[in-house]
Amino acid sequence: METIRSHIRKAFDSLTASQRKVAKFILEDPSRIALLSAKEVGAFTGTSETTVIRFSVVIGFTGYGMLQKEIHNALLEERKSSNPISRLGTTAASDPTDAAAYIAHRTSLNAANVERTLAELSPAALEQAVELIRSASHIAVIGLRASFAPAHWLTYSLNILRGNATLYHGGMEDGNYMLSRIQPGWLVIAISFPRYMRETHEFVKEAKRRSAQVIAITDDALSPLALLADQLLKVEIESGQPVTLQGMPAVFALLNTLTGFLTVRDHRQVQQRLDQEQALGERSFYFVNPIDEG
Repeated sequence: METIRSHIRKAFDSLTASQRKVAKFILEDPSRIALLSAKEVGAFTGTSETTVIRFSVVIGFTGYGMLQKEIHNALLEERKSSNPISRLGTTAASDPTDAAAYIAHRTSLNAANVERTLAELSPAALEQAVELIRSASHIAVIGLRASFAPAHWLTYSLNILRGNATLYHGGMEDGNYMLSRIQPGWLVIAISFPRYMRETHEFVKEAKRRSAQVIAITDDALSPLALLADQLLKVEIESGQPVTLQGMPAVFALLNTLTGFLTVRDHRQVQQRLDQEQALGERSFYFVNPIDEG
């Protein structure tokens, strides 16, 4: 499905309003396409059979039949290769007057978001994201407001695992200077959730203009950031819930999966860097033995 999602994202700006309805219908639940004719998709989306067929051609297929077949095959492959984590329990009813029940409800929602994010994470998307990281000459990470904490953690982790990662802080930092350094071979990893920050979007647009590759980590395949991305990693968050309240565990679960996959791919080099980091820490100001304090 990742290839099909990529086709839709790249063609989205050139789609008509009616064709965008078809695109959203497919992205929301691609499994329905395997069972529906072009005429039925047109009826569900309030468009027409002709619109569905033209949409299929615009995004790179010979017709709806080919699109339907590709989606069917992609879904079969994802089912074969997926390894979702086990169910973490059903959602408890929320009772704001009972602190314990309310916290249990919040915890179960967080667990559900983590489960959905990892279950829906495409192996192909993860593979492509890791390869972009491995091949980049330098990595710029941007995440503002609620996205700053995961962006900071990711930058720190990437510098341990491979080096040459820089975090853009926004605010008083000179964004123009960082953008002036970006050139072909760079990778930008951008993290953004509603309400989407214009500064993040504009930073990524300029980085793309400078021929950088982009990995987007966001909640919607049709978000402003996702439409600019070379590779999308989607975080599944319950509709209407702000990421700061319900989404952070899922965000960090995705980032941990990404860095874990990178560690496996470059195990020897990563171990060497970890050994060097440990040795440096023992010779410098990083660590203090409790018996030496005071």
